[in-house]
Amino acid sequence: MSAPMLDKLFAAMRSNKGIPALENAVRSVLSALHDEKKGHRDVAIHIIEDFSLTQKVLKLANSAMYAPFADGTSSVTSALNMLGADALLHVVLSTAMVTAAEMENEHGLAKTLLASELARNVCADQTEDVSIAALMYELGSLMTARYLPDESATIAKKIASGMEPDVAATDVMGMTLPQVGAAVAKRWRLPTAIISIIDGSGDPTLVGVAKFSNTVSALILQGKEQEVNQLVCELKLPGVDTSRLATLIARKLQDVAAAAQENSTHPNSRQTVLSDLLSALTEARFKTAEELAAAMFAELSQTLKTAHCLLFMLTRSGDFGVRYGYGKGIDELKSKLRLSAEFKPTAFHAVIKNNVDVSIADVSKLKASALPDGYTGLLPHVNKFIVLPIANSRVCGLMYCDWDSDDLINQEELAVVKKLRQLFLPFFP
Repeated sequence: MSAPMLDKLFAAMRSNKGIPALENAVRSVLSALHDEKKGHRDVAIHIIEDFSLTQKVLKLANSAMYAPFADGTSSVTSALNMLGADALLHVVLSTAMVTAAEMENEHGLAKTLLASELARNVCADQTEDVSIAALMYELGSLMTARYLPDESATIAKKIASGMEPDVAATDVMGMTLPQVGAAVAKRWRLPTAIISIIDGSGDPTLVGVAKFSNTVSALILQGKEQEVNQLVCELKLPGVDTSRLATLIARKLQDVAAAAQENSTHPNSRQTVLSDLLSALTEARFKTAEELAAAMFAELSQTLKTAHCLLFMLTRSGDFGVRYGYGKGIDELKSKLRLSAEFKPTAFHAVIKNNVDVSIADVSKLKASALPDGYTGLLPHVNKFIVLPIANSRVCGLMYCDWDSDDLINQEELAVVKKLRQLFLPFFP
């Protein structure tokens, strides 16, 4: 890769909030951390199900801070033994999250996560090794698609016109996508064992599983059943339970087909309402953030069937208070619900400190310490919430929505809500 292109990629990575973690994985990790009967290996099982958590844990364990102790840590279990629960908790709470439904539009990441799941079923006796191999195998493709979308699209067009993938990537990037992945892995100080999986020079079994699982996951998401079945029949790896693998693949193909049918027969009317609201508010003029919130929250709440929509703003004391809200008991929330200026290991403070979006699908899975003081007493029936930071130079406000029902917000709806959040920016420093 040319030096300017490499610099462009790393600059984009630094300025971006990072790849989100799957909410189910985050919830499982938090639950395992709070279970005194479970050790690091139990926690690691959930981490290796997710790309973002895996790369962050391995990256931290191999960073300059831990280098004297890491000795090239390539497994999540050994990384946890070194990092400890407090460091892991910070990693988890500072990671942006998406739900399984929202993951459908994170195409590259969805493919990587499915590849990891397939790998764990291909080699059940090497679960951690093959899962990490599958997650990291197409690191170059994943990072290019996410941080250099124009270049990634150009590569895809060249491949579609008949050019070999390596030739197309070299033509655009100056090197192949595996070489891009290796460059990123080296920047993260990941050990040679992982880099060798990415560039294809490593353990033949791990490279073979990683290549197979990533190829099959792409075909599954495209609904290409015949091609998938042919690859499974041709799979030549010792100790593979092909019947178990075939059952998993059949289920995934059915899920893809069902999702396609659902999308074609049930267009998202709620998204249309939210988009119309965004257009109307964008054209309007408001003098204060409270005035904008008043015009936004009522329709937002009615459309998404939320229990509360709140606007938190930074106060002179350094804490955050509710400036405006829509829902039940707003007066009490405005007077009692505060986010302290002092950092605490709560989901809200993670949003403030790291400027990341946070979505919690099951509040009951969180310990009280992961929520602001008094939250459970003030909002006893809330079972899920989202917190979106409002930030220019720093986070000075939060847009919060919660639910006390089983209603869900999907990726398309959430994308519009995030755009609505941006309308508050002119009112903040």
